[in-house]
Amino acid sequence: MITMKWKSMSALLLAGVVLLAGCGSSDSGTTAESGGEEGTVSVTDETAGSTNEEFTVRVGVNSGDQNSILKIVDEHTGLFSDKGIHLETTEFAAGINTIDAIELDQVDIGLFADYAGVNRFGNTSGSSELRAFTQMTKSDAWDLYVNPDAIQKPEDLYDASLISSAGVVFEYYYARLFEVYGLDISEVTLQNVTSTQEALALAAAGTGDAYWCSSQTASLFEKYGWEPFVSISDIDAAMYTFMVAGESYLTEHSDEVIRFLEVSEEGFEYIAENLEQVAQWVEDDLGLDQELFISDWESTEHVYEFTQEAYDDLVSVKDWCYQNGKFDTDFDISDFINTDVLKQMDPDRVTYTAE
Repeated sequence: MITMKWKSMSALLLAGVVLLAGCGSSDSGTTAESGGEEGTVSVTDETAGSTNEEFTVRVGVNSGDQNSILKIVDEHTGLFSDKGIHLETTEFAAGINTIDAIELDQVDIGLFADYAGVNRFGNTSGSSELRAFTQMTKSDAWDLYVNPDAIQKPEDLYDASLISSAGVVFEYYYARLFEVYGLDISEVTLQNVTSTQEALALAAAGTGDAYWCSSQTASLFEKYGWEPFVSISDIDAAMYTFMVAGESYLTEHSDEVIRFLEVSEEGFEYIAENLEQVAQWVEDDLGLDQELFISDWESTEHVYEFTQEAYDDLVSVKDWCYQNGKFDTDFDISDFINTDVLKQMDPDRVTYTAE
């Protein structure tokens, strides 16, 4: 039985991925000792337990995601730089933009949420070199916020102005929502915007009635009296995010990717043990409220793995997209997954079996 959230419910504090516009990059400093062949600098990598050459890894991030937080920690502690890893990050408005950056050779590693990644794979006619190589996060951190004057019961959705964005996961959430309620989504027209700011403008003007919000965007709509109506957890549509890179990069730089992941997990441990201090750094750097950051971080698992649940989610999203005409040719999602680096770290990290 699905428990719905109605007008009288209080707002939930939920974890989510922030989709904020903007871009920028910064380099970490490095502490190392000279050695090896002429012109080569090496460091003792305590994580890998051996001496390794320095390297740079360019990562596309969204503001507030775990990789952007690791960058902040690195700047304050030398987490990566002290181990010879130059972590460069470039911020993008959404995960799909980091995939574009990989294809333009602007970054080495990016991320995608399940819906966006599946659509990209499905529209490449099988020619893409992009490969998901690890889960990043699983989140139930999205609520449909509504104008309570317009929407109080499921049937009100028919007459409401439902705000979405073309080509993003909100289309899928609305479809799942209507399926759960037993309503016909073909009877409504979604009002598409290109940003949260545009959605807010519609809310302010009273010409929009519903919009999917993360924990960090919900407060913006609460200012207009909007309230949470239903969560993606209630409609069985949890969002999985994955880290992605090109097949050739994963093959040619597998040792470096492993070192990056291992040191990242050291960072997760550091954050857990120093959460209040890190929250202060995050607030100073990103303007994200400390309590909100702490709640978000503690409610999300931070470990690299590839589970059956995550694989099944990709298949489910792919099937829905194909059946609803998002791409013309069906495909095998496992063709776009490469978990070799995870298996090298620990075979038990990969637990899915392809269909």
